Formats: sequence, structure tokens, C-alpha cells
Amino acid sequence: MSAFASDMAEAMAVRRASRQAKAARAEAEMSIRARAEFLANMNHELRTPLNAIIGFATMLKEGANYKLTPEQRDNYADYVLQSADLLLGHINTLLEAAALDGGELSLEPEAVDLTAALNDAVARARIAADAAKVVIDVKSEGPPAEGWGDPIRMGQALDHIIRAAIKFSPEGSRILVRALIDKDGRAEIAIRDRGEGMTPEAIEKALQAFQETHRGLDRSFAGPGIGLAIAKTFIELQGGRFSIKSKLGEGTLVRISTPPPKSASVTQNDDMKLAG
Repeated sequence: MSAFASDMAEAMAVRRASRQAKAARAEAEMSIRARAEFLANMNHELRTPLNAIIGFATMLKEGANYKLTPEQRDNYADYVLQSADLLLGHINTLLEAAALDGGELSLEPEAVDLTAALNDAVARARIAADAAKVVIDVKSEGPPAEGWGDPIRMGQALDHIIRAAIKFSPEGSRILVRALIDKDGRAEIAIRDRGEGMTPEAIEKALQAFQETHRGLDRSFAGPGIGLAIAKTFIELQGGRFSIKSKLGEGTLVRISTPPPKSASVTQNDDMKLAG
């Protein structure tokens, strides 16, 4: 009887190991396919702005042959700047994704002024916002929001969140951004767009690396589509909080917060609420 029980236990262990191996293999295959799709998409995303830079720069250099007017030259120069900004954003995303995937990300936390970090990120996003015909409205009332984190990674996370808001936003709309101290004494940044919003399923996909919500070929999802996932990872690795609240037809609100520095004691109420 004991031999039979032993044989049954061994058989069950073998079957369990086999199921685990199959599950691991399936997960690895899905990961490989996701990375292959990401790289194929990135190939297109890198070539598009690069081709635009080459094309418009060539026309500017040979302006006499094309008989360009001063207004045309200014417009083409703007296109070159916009394409270069887009290309730099894609390259940074690729490098950041590779660092996260390879476990090579380093953090150097210190006291950080989130109000200043937000203003700097908005300034970096001006070219993209102008190209999309979107206005970024910075609310700067109240004391500086001071938190704890890595200033470089914080800036990179903000870049991704603001660029995602720009992509979501229709032409002529406004993006509201604000830094403050929440009721728990944590420095917080809120970024609110008036785009068409996302479903819970779309949010879940947007926060998974190497995936993106599908919206065809429109401007709202140009790019590799992993910026929000990278931003969330950067914030949470620093002990921060990351949340998304969105409603279809109303837009999206992203909040991030960091632990307070030891001297932080000021609190401030948040009036940036999403209806519902």
C-alpha cells in the first residue's frame, strides 16, 4: 500500500511539474512575441520622424530649387524640430524599457521639488503640445510640493505621462497639471486631459509593458505605447503611488505621489476631481 501511495505521489508530482513547465514555456513564448511586436512597431516609429527630418532638412538646404517662401521655411523648420523631439522621445523610451527589462535601472533618491520638476517637464513637452495644438495649463497655487525620489527618474516619468495626455487630447483642448501636498503630507502631481478616456481594460493594457491599446493609425496613439507602464514602474520603484482614473467621453486623470521629506508638514486639499 505504501509503495502504491508513493507511486501515486510521484506521478502527481511529475504531472504538476509538466503543467508548470508548459505554463512557463507559454509565458516565455508570449513574452517573446510581445517583444517582437514591440520592436517591429518601434522600427516604424523611429523611421517615421527620421524620414521627416531628412526630407524637410533637404528641402530647407535646397530652398532655392524649391522656391520656398519665408513662411514655408519657418513651417518646415518647425516640422524638423517636432520630428526630432518625437524621435528623441522614442529613443529615450527604448533605452528606458531596455534598462527595466534588463534589471539595470539605478535610483539615487533625494529631496525633490515636484513643482519645479513638473514645470520642467511641461517645458520639455511644449514642442509636442504645439504640434498637437494642445494647451498645457499649469496650476501653481500653494507652497512648493516637496517629496522624496530620484529627480531624473521622476522627470522621465512625468515626460511619459504628459506625452500620453497630449496623445489622448483632441486639437484645441487643454491639459490641466498641478503639483500639491495631499492630505497625507505626500507630494502629488495630477495630470488631467479631456480626451475620450479609457475603459478599465484599456487602462490595464496601457500599464503592461510592451502592450498598447488599439486605436488604429490615428495620432492619439502614435508611438510605442509603453510610456505609462514605464512611468508607473519608475514611480513605484521610488516608493511612490501611481493611479489612473478615466471615463469614456470625459478624459483621464493620472495621479502620482512620493513619500514626503522628513521636514514636510504642510497639507493641502486637492480640487482636481474627475466627475463620478
